[in-house]
Parts: sequence; structure tokens; C-alpha cells
Amino acid sequence: MLALFTIAHPLVDACSLGVLMAGGMSWRRVIAYNAMAFALQLPMGLVADARPGLVRGGFALGCALAAGAAAVAAAGGGGWWLLVAACVGNALFHLTAGKDVLDAHGGRGGPVGLFISTGALGLLAGRLGVERWAGAALSGFALALAAVAAVAVARWRTRPENSCRAPTPAASCPGAWELAALIGLFVLVAWRSWAGLAAGRISAGQGAALLFAGAAVTWCGKSAGGYLAEQIGRGAVTAASVCGSAALALVCPPENAVAWLALLFVAQLATGPVLSLLYDRTGRRGGMAFGLNCLGLFAGSL
Repeated sequence: MLALFTIAHPLVDACSLGVLMAGGMSWRRVIAYNAMAFALQLPMGLVADARPGLVRGGFALGCALAAGAAAVAAAGGGGWWLLVAACVGNALFHLTAGKDVLDAHGGRGGPVGLFISTGALGLLAGRLGVERWAGAALSGFALALAAVAAVAVARWRTRPENSCRAPTPAASCPGAWELAALIGLFVLVAWRSWAGLAAGRISAGQGAALLFAGAAVTWCGKSAGGYLAEQIGRGAVTAASVCGSAALALVCPPENAVAWLALLFVAQLATGPVLSLLYDRTGRRGGMAFGLNCLGLFAGSL
């Protein structure tokens, strides 16, 4: 399932971003997009943890909404309702797939980092595709997502019901240490989100080569960080990543392309380790961990 989720991820992001762009990139639509696609994942995650039997259906619905919205946009449809459908589909896909990856792999940072890593490629593909080929690109993304999602749902149906699911945790309130750790991790995610967006604004207009290289480096950093943390420790990788993101946003100019790309790689390494830490601190609640991470991303984007 991890491979199918990782392939579907860029297609969902390309569909969602394509719908946003097709309807116009006003600040209201961008904020609404981020709020629905990111902040909505926490309440969804709490429901998924309480009712894990809904996860597979939520995944199928999320893919259907994202692909359907892209197909309608390709045919010339528009309006806020289409953006809502795309964003809710985006949130459902990320939350259900992310929870399943965390639970199936015991909260390890490597697999979930690999799953998340391809999102950068999807955002780049969606942006360039809609700018250059509009309806044709959206149609292609929608068809590809529908095909991958159908295979994933079929594979999911043949998997034993409890073979890859973490035990449902007992309902309990976190202690003072756990709560402090959760707050710290949330602030860390928000900081990295802000630093990444700040670095992106600084690098805007630097040319297509840096744009493509940045997407590739982001993919590599996110996919490698979790596996690296499993070897040398989550804390060490996370600390290095925080330093890298700070230097990227506050010190290193994008004109120094080699150093900028190296820092971008380091800044992405914390994705997997932080989600792994969140999973532990939430009592192995995959939905809550993934939802908190995405809420932090939204907070940082504001």
C-alpha cells in the first residue's frame, strides 16, 4: 500500500492545485484552500482514530472528490463548490493514507516521510500543467488518480482487516510532559512551514532550473529524513533540519544555488522524524498525529 499511496500523492496534489488555479488565485481562495486541505485533517483524524473502519472508505471518497473536481474543472466548471470538493478530497486522502502508513509501520519516520515526499512533485506538475495545457493536464491528472486509487482500494479490500492496524489506544488525557512535547512539536512544524514559505518567496523568479532542482531536492530530503533518523536518531535529524530551515529562510540567498539547495535538502529532513515523534506523543493515534502536523503546516502558512 505504501507504494500506491506514494504514487497517488502527487496526483491528488496536482488535481487540487489545478482546481484552485483554474478558478483564480485570489487570496481568499488560497486561504480557503489551505484551511480546508490542511486544518480539516485534525477533526478527520480524531474521527478516524475512533472509527478506524471508516478509513478505507474515506480514502476512496477523497480520491473520488479530488479526481472528480479536476475532471469538472477540465470541462470548464468552476465556482467555490468545486474548490470545496477538491480540498475536502485532498484532506481525506492525506489523512487516511497518512494514518494507514503510520499505523501499518509502527510510527516509523521512514515510510511516512517517503509517502509525503512526492507531494512536492505533484505541486510542481499541477502548477506547470495548468499554466501550459490547462484542461488537458487536469484531465490527465484525474484519469491517472482514478486508476491508481482503484488499484489501491482493490488491494486494501484483500488485506486482512487487522493485519496493518495499530491497536486502538485507550482514551486518556496526556500528562504534563506529553502535552508540553506536543506543543513543542506543533510549534516546530509551524516554524518549518513558515520558513519553507519564506524561502520560497525569496527564491521566486530565480528561473526554471532552480524551480525543478528545488522540487527534486525537497523530494529527496523528505524521503531520506525518516530513514536517516532511524539510524542516527530522530532528535539529531530534527535539530539539524531546524538549523537548515533557519539558514535557508534568514541567511542564504538563492543566488548561491549550490548552498541554497543543500540547505533546502537539510530543511526537509525533519518531515518523517517529526511525524514519528508526534505518533509516539499522541499515544500511537495515527489520525491525531497526522492531523496535528497538518494543522501546524496551516498555522505556519498564515
